Formats: sequence, C-alpha cells, structure tokens
Amino acid sequence: MSKQTILRSLIAAAFAFASVAAFAVPSKLQTSNFELRTSRLQTSNFELQTGLEQMVTLTAGTAVNVSLNEAIDAETVSVGNSLDFFVRSNVTVNGKVVIAAGATATGWVKNVKKSSNGKSYEITITVENAMAVDGQMVNLRSIPHVVNAFPNAAKADIGANLSARVLNDTKINA
Repeated sequence: MSKQTILRSLIAAAFAFASVAAFAVPSKLQTSNFELRTSRLQTSNFELQTGLEQMVTLTAGTAVNVSLNEAIDAETVSVGNSLDFFVRSNVTVNGKVVIAAGATATGWVKNVKKSSNGKSYEITITVENAMAVDGQMVNLRSIPHVVNAFPNAAKADIGANLSARVLNDTKINA
C-alpha cells in the first residue's frame, strides 16, 4: 500500500470516528439546553405540585368579623346602597390565612325606616362578601345589623362591627 492510500484510510477512519463521537457525546451546548429544559420541567412540576398543596377549603359557617369603613346616615342612604367594610382579623384554615385582616368586604343597606314625622330612625345593613388572599370574593351571610336612633336620624360611624359567616364551602389558594 502506498503512503497516500494509508493516509487516506487514516483520514477517513478519523472522520468516521469523529462523526460517531459527535453523536455519542453531546456538545456542551446540547447538554446545557437539555439541562435547562429538564430544570424548567422540574420547576413547572414543583410549582404545580406546590399550588395544589396550598389549596384549602374554607368551610361554610366560618366566622368573619368586619368593621364598617365609612360613616352612614339614614338621611343620606337608601335601600340598595353598597357599603365598604374591612376584615378585622385573619381567618385561617389549618394555620394558613385565607382571608387577611384588612381585606375589603362589601355590604348593602337593606332597609331604611322613617318615623311618622319623616325623620329616619332605623337603618338595616348586612355584609355580603369579603376578598380572600387569592383575590376571589367569598360569599358571606350576616345577621342584619340594625342601627336605631330616636328621635334623631340613625347613623353608623366608621368602625361599627358586624359578624358574618361564610355562605358555602370555598376552595382558596392560600
């Protein structure tokens, strides 16, 4: 065999070996991309798993205490007016806060009664919902709060307290 033939054979063999080696051992870039995809997949699975583990059920009947966040007067309010409240203390399930103290709550003026001389002397208000830590509104049921005043107009000051109960079981991401 001539030197040229041997050299060509060696070059061909080296080329073949290099081609096989390139497929057998991934390059640094290929390895990095694979590790990145695997890492993202693991992170996504962890976040999904964590999200599922944090879902808790706020059961119907759980107490929620609120305070009126505005002053109201029977002379200026009418049935159907919405009212702003705030939650007085954390509501928790299994040690996780599901409705935070200070969260907003909404209620309504249910009734305004006037005396025979035309002066308002009674306002009935309720609280209807409160915002959970995940942003959803939790439906509440409250005993109507009646504000009486006679012979003057009825009024409720900021901070008037009402108690309500969760209306139905609600899943919350705490």
